[in-house]
Amino acid sequence: MVVLRYPGLDDGRRIHRRPLLPREDDQEDVEALERSIQARYARSSHTEYDEETTEVEQQALLPSVRDPKLWMVKCAIGREREVAVCLMQKYIDKGSELQIRSVIALDHLKNYIYIEADKEAHVKEACKGLRNIYAMKVMLVPIREMTDVLSVESKAIDLATWVRMKIGTYKGDLAKVMYMESLAVAFGM
Repeated sequence: MVVLRYPGLDDGRRIHRRPLLPREDDQEDVEALERSIQARYARSSHTEYDEETTEVEQQALLPSVRDPKLWMVKCAIGREREVAVCLMQKYIDKGSELQIRSVIALDHLKNYIYIEADKEAHVKEACKGLRNIYAMKVMLVPIREMTDVLSVESKAIDLATWVRMKIGTYKGDLAKVMYMESLAVAFGM
């Protein structure tokens, strides 16, 4: 650490700054630290796993009886997003006093929103005092149908269309479909 003292500072204040380039003895310390870390953790046994999830892991991600329920609530047509934003704002204002977990407004579903909460009473309490929402028309979504609410339909892929890669080395990249073989088995990008 370098301490600089400026002549204009008469009250004893100092300015601290680090040098731009590390000194050689600092570099040796870093190398020694790196060697000690490698030696320490070389003995430990750890297993690397693939990013692919197994069927058991996928089952564990599905909703269960102990998870919060999903409630479908009727609202005014065309006001789904507005109602969802109002509920989120009410949650921000009241905090944990409002016992809902999330609000979902889907573009393709008119006249309804989804609210995630443990009990129907929590949903009705959250909807109380809001316009464009009918809290008396609350329906429980069955557990086996909860995953379908947020599932996305896959679109047909045609030649010369743009696609975004989802897995592999090129994950996240944009590609143009140049050729296709035997019903979506292989694509040329």
